[in-house]
Amino acid sequence: MIQKIGIITINYNTEDLLEKLIRCLVQQSYRNWVLVIVNNSPNNIAINKVIRSFNNSRIILTGNNKNLGYSKGNNLGFNYLMENKIISKDDIVLFTNEDIIIRDKNFLVKSIDAINNLKCGFLGPEIINNDGSLMLPHIKKAGFLKCLLHMGNNGRVDKIFRINRSLKKLKSPIKVFLINGACFFCEAGDFIRAGMFDTNTFIYYVEELIYRKVYNAGIEVFYDPGISVYHEHSASVKKSFSVINKKKFVYDGELYFLTGILNVNKFLLLLFKFERAVELFLLKVILSFKSIK
Repeated sequence: MIQKIGIITINYNTEDLLEKLIRCLVQQSYRNWVLVIVNNSPNNIAINKVIRSFNNSRIILTGNNKNLGYSKGNNLGFNYLMENKIISKDDIVLFTNEDIIIRDKNFLVKSIDAINNLKCGFLGPEIINNDGSLMLPHIKKAGFLKCLLHMGNNGRVDKIFRINRSLKKLKSPIKVFLINGACFFCEAGDFIRAGMFDTNTFIYYVEELIYRKVYNAGIEVFYDPGISVYHEHSASVKKSFSVINKKKFVYDGELYFLTGILNVNKFLLLLFKFERAVELFLLKVILSFKSIK
């Protein structure tokens, strides 16, 4: 059976990034795919112009022109594929940010082969940022300390403490707890079995939530460094939100994670809120100085 790949991405005033992504997809050697673009932008004018330029019936636009965020937007795209019988439970889904660049024309072929050979429900490729850093998977679940210290987010803290350093040297697929949400594959049936994306977060901490459900459902997750994509890191977020708004989205996701998932006690919650308030204050001070200069 030749599996169809249902590709889902979200547009929020990022038509230039989407144009690059679509150009990568139409050059793929694997042809049995369909792309659903969930339009979170207030109108369809700009994105329809991009879609028409490719004249490709495999590119579909849906959405209600409201900014639903990552979780609700991707769930909407998945439901569209299933409800319209475009894919079945036996097919593959690729969730990808619009700022992903695919340089390997056999990327889709290699990914489907990997999923079937590894017999896994979820598969993450190596994601290379534009500065050469990697968006690494997580071997274990995050706890309060990791959340408080921003550990495991592929950011400055990880670089300073050399967290997940061994993962950078991997050459073969490895079973992990969590793969990055910027680009990953899954079996459609397994995505349903896991309960789809948790819609209590807008954009951040999505992975920590869904992969707990994936783990509880007994579905295996693999990271394959032999399959690569490139990521214009946070390009879509930078185009759409200010630094302060991004910080608030992160905070909201963290807060739900700590209260809704970890159920931390009042003292730890107070500690977290105090630390984040200090972070936000310092960020505003730094931004104000930059604006003066």
